[in-house]
Amino acid sequence: MMAPETQSPHWEWYYIAMYFYIGGVSAGAYFIGSLLELLNKEKLREVSKTAYLIAFPLICITPVLLIADLGKPIRFWHLFVYTKDVIPYMNLTSPLSVGTWALLVYSGMSFLSFLNAMAEEGRLANYQVLMKFHAMFSTVPHKVYAAVGSFFGLFVAGYTGVLVNTTARPLWEAADPLYGPIFVASAASTGAAAVALAMAWRKSAVQDTFSHLERFDRLAMIIELALIIALFGVAGRYAAPLLTGLYGVLFIGGTVLLGLLLPLWLGWRGVSSNTANADMAVLPAVLVLLGGLMLRISLVQAGQL
Repeated sequence: MMAPETQSPHWEWYYIAMYFYIGGVSAGAYFIGSLLELLNKEKLREVSKTAYLIAFPLICITPVLLIADLGKPIRFWHLFVYTKDVIPYMNLTSPLSVGTWALLVYSGMSFLSFLNAMAEEGRLANYQVLMKFHAMFSTVPHKVYAAVGSFFGLFVAGYTGVLVNTTARPLWEAADPLYGPIFVASAASTGAAAVALAMAWRKSAVQDTFSHLERFDRLAMIIELALIIALFGVAGRYAAPLLTGLYGVLFIGGTVLLGLLLPLWLGWRGVSSNTANADMAVLPAVLVLLGGLMLRISLVQAGQL
């Protein structure tokens, strides 16, 4: 039986796939930072600070990509406002509307955590307005918006997978239950990799710190790999675009081999925080980030074939 003919959404990878990817990295990094804060891991405070310092700037990129993909970018505000009465409104039947509001809440929480990290490092001294704003909300325990931000951050990372399922394309519909969890697992692994790279650049990490990030990243990658295997079992013949052509190369070669299996092998061989070569120490993190990008591009573009 042939799959029914459906209309492709015609998403361009440099807008939507990049939106999914950058939002996922930001959410994954923020989740790591907030989790450590909620668990009172003061010895790993440098990890939390670094996670907060990169999460907010990254999420600021995503609205630009999302708006640029709209046919009429100037109408972006319709996602937040009921046009008839011009009042704030969320369409609970629209994943795009719900996701946009979640993105707004997460952006706000990540901004507060970003300011906390900046203040903790004494980097707000030259920004009087930000200092006054920070003084206003700093009376609220950090854990409050860390918890809220991590929830909505993971929601943002996962809802993008749910969003593609609503378009009724054969691959996306066949893999309906798994896109969201795959995107969340990928957000966790790429977020950890981004934090590791940022800490290496800031020269603020010690071997024990990298070891914690590596263990978290390794677990996320194993879960992601298991979900990918399950995807092929669930999607069956509709997963063919992920095995052939350009997107097959990106998915199998870029995501599975370079982005998952090779970093796992390098970790098993001890080519990570235990090596004296700085370039080799960050190599697994670079591969994970590249693999995460290839994952978004291949899953989004192959589903439109």
